[in-house]
Amino acid sequence: MSRIPSFTDEQNLREKLRDVSLEHWLKEDLFSFNWWLLLAASILPFFIWWRLVDKGRLFEILAFGLLCAIFACFLDVVGLNFLLWGYPDKLFYFIPPLVPADFVVIPISGMLIYQYFNTWKSYAAAAVGLGILFAFIFEPLFSFLNMFVLINWKHTYSFIGFIIFFLGVRLLMQSLKRTAEKIK
Repeated sequence: MSRIPSFTDEQNLREKLRDVSLEHWLKEDLFSFNWWLLLAASILPFFIWWRLVDKGRLFEILAFGLLCAIFACFLDVVGLNFLLWGYPDKLFYFIPPLVPADFVVIPISGMLIYQYFNTWKSYAAAAVGLGILFAFIFEPLFSFLNMFVLINWKHTYSFIGFIIFFLGVRLLMQSLKRTAEKIK
């Protein structure tokens, strides 16, 4: 009968993974073209967003973006841990590689469609547009650059997932707004 791995066994593997990740990051990622691209994707969208955001609705729009970031991060961690996809390049070796997408690009894109498309019909169309953009343009581009690797996943799944994601976050946000208005 085989021995059940202990927490110590897991920790030993985490230490090895940490060391391998650091070495890979220092020798392969840091200052590479892909690293600079990740850095730009982590900073530049904020400048665009700041110029476009309706500052009169800033708190509401930021709350929407925060919900997007939380759910995107959670779903990405699940996908990574189930080996559905992977990210060969990292901006920082000690932070999961999903920071530029999950905390910048997806929330900012979501905040912009939330701000500009007020009806469900127009918002749903914009969500489909983002689904197409992310699943069939950005993902293949990042796959080509070896920054995103599909393991047990297809771009079509991402397309459907992005649509459900943006519709779900808007539904949650509207529900939270209605609840807050009732409390007043």
